[in-house]
Amino acid sequence: MVPQRQLTVATVAAFVLATYWVALAVGVDDPLVTHGVYLALHVLFVALVIARAVRRAEARPAWAALAVGLSSWTLGSIWQVVGDLMGATEPPFPSVADLFWLGAYPFVFASVTLLARPWLKRVPKAVALEALAVGFGTTAVVAAATVPWVVDNAAGLSLVARAINLVYPLADSALLAIGVIGAAVAGWRAGRTWALLSAGALALVVGDTLWVLEAAAGTWAPVMSSNAVFPLWPAFAAAAAWYPTPVARTAHFGSGVRTRAAALVSGVLSIGLLAANAWLAVPDVAIVLAALSLLLTMQGSGRTLADSLRAAREAAREREMVEDVRDAMDNGELDVYFQPLVRVGDGEVVGAEALLRWRRADGVFVPPDVFLPAVERSELMRPLTDWVLDRALAAAAGWHRSGHRIGVSVNLATGNLSEPDLPGRVLTALRRNELGAGTLTLEITETAAVEDNAMTGHVLRALRDLGVELSVDDFGTGHSSLARLAEFPISELKVDRSFVADMHTSERPIVATSIQLAQTLGLRVVAEGVEDQRTLDALVALGCDLAQGYYFSRPLPAVELAGWLNHPVSV
Repeated sequence: MVPQRQLTVATVAAFVLATYWVALAVGVDDPLVTHGVYLALHVLFVALVIARAVRRAEARPAWAALAVGLSSWTLGSIWQVVGDLMGATEPPFPSVADLFWLGAYPFVFASVTLLARPWLKRVPKAVALEALAVGFGTTAVVAAATVPWVVDNAAGLSLVARAINLVYPLADSALLAIGVIGAAVAGWRAGRTWALLSAGALALVVGDTLWVLEAAAGTWAPVMSSNAVFPLWPAFAAAAAWYPTPVARTAHFGSGVRTRAAALVSGVLSIGLLAANAWLAVPDVAIVLAALSLLLTMQGSGRTLADSLRAAREAAREREMVEDVRDAMDNGELDVYFQPLVRVGDGEVVGAEALLRWRRADGVFVPPDVFLPAVERSELMRPLTDWVLDRALAAAAGWHRSGHRIGVSVNLATGNLSEPDLPGRVLTALRRNELGAGTLTLEITETAAVEDNAMTGHVLRALRDLGVELSVDDFGTGHSSLARLAEFPISELKVDRSFVADMHTSERPIVATSIQLAQTLGLRVVAEGVEDQRTLDALVALGCDLAQGYYFSRPLPAVELAGWLNHPVSV
């Protein structure tokens, strides 16, 4: 929501601008209106951009650069208007005002570059080509409109003057292309700032094009059509500067489709310009620019568009999957199963790993690897983790009341380790189920354990301080080392099932080395995926501590595991 003060300022500015337009339309020639109000609008809008750079820290360098650029541009307008008021019937071309106007562009382009920096590294490289396609297309249209008049040179301007006059609309076209691509990449919510900047750039394109045409035709006057358009540039820039920043950052879903669409629109304009050359004298430079725009648009357009549409469909399916899981939580379709952890030396059951299962209402089982990756990338992971944790601890409390004082292991997603309140939520769940922290083991992936993230280290240490055990799951599938893991408060290491299953052939040295080094570091070792007695015997020989797998038991519901615990495992 736009704050009341900003809304008031915007309303007043819009009223003054509308009044100025009406005055020009009815032919008012009072300098107080044609010159005074014109400059007042410029100064007002530039002051708003300066105020944005001063009062808000977010993206301050970008808005400060834009404020400097607009200030330089406004100083040029002041110089030109003051010269007219002092009796100059026609300004020299080029003039001192041109120095201010041209000097504005480096700062404006620096501003949009700074604004684009957060997403420049995250968007596909094809976006650069699409930006060029849009830039060439808009520049081709501007060149087609201005170059014939500049070449004809009815005003008798010097070559330098004509070249400088052409620089303005061409530079504006580049700014417009950047704004359009920025809006396309950022998306609907975050892209509104870019859309406002694009609207301002479009106003500049129109205003400078009208200026060039009037100057080249020798009909330049202190008050002309471009004067009505120029104030829109700082007006839109001020609106963009103060537009509320969305709370949720865009994820750039569908940005490829939007940028490709922008390039295709530019391509269509280029085709129209090339077709018009059959009966209009389109300048050669515009033909070349249009051809370049069309070439860049066509290059890989089918493949890029197909990839973008595929990515958009996958994102839509992922969002749909997350909503299905959310509904499954509400409808009771999710359940927590448990697979026993057995001490290999004597077969005693010391714990159980909680595993999430989803059986839809129609009886179809949905494997975890189908839905969990999407959930882990969404905001649903937090409540789902709490849901699983609470049910796992409730099951463990029931086993304890039945005389089976075993622990329970719960898996965490990588994103959970960036939640500073996770230790507090774990403690609350433990107290709610009247269990000690030592009953719970939280399993994290190898990649998450060694992630260079200050919050991850803080959360892990806070969990360990509670007394919760921490385990590294699927060890060997990532790119870490035991020495690196030793820097974290880990108490257990689980060797991935892929190594355990093949330890009779090629993977036995890996398992043996992992067990030896882990125990040297004081870590407990769990072997996953034990399927037969031969594997178990090999693990006993290697000194492994714990094992789990279908050889002992498949994952069972909490009630069935309670019955299974009454029958000792023979090893």
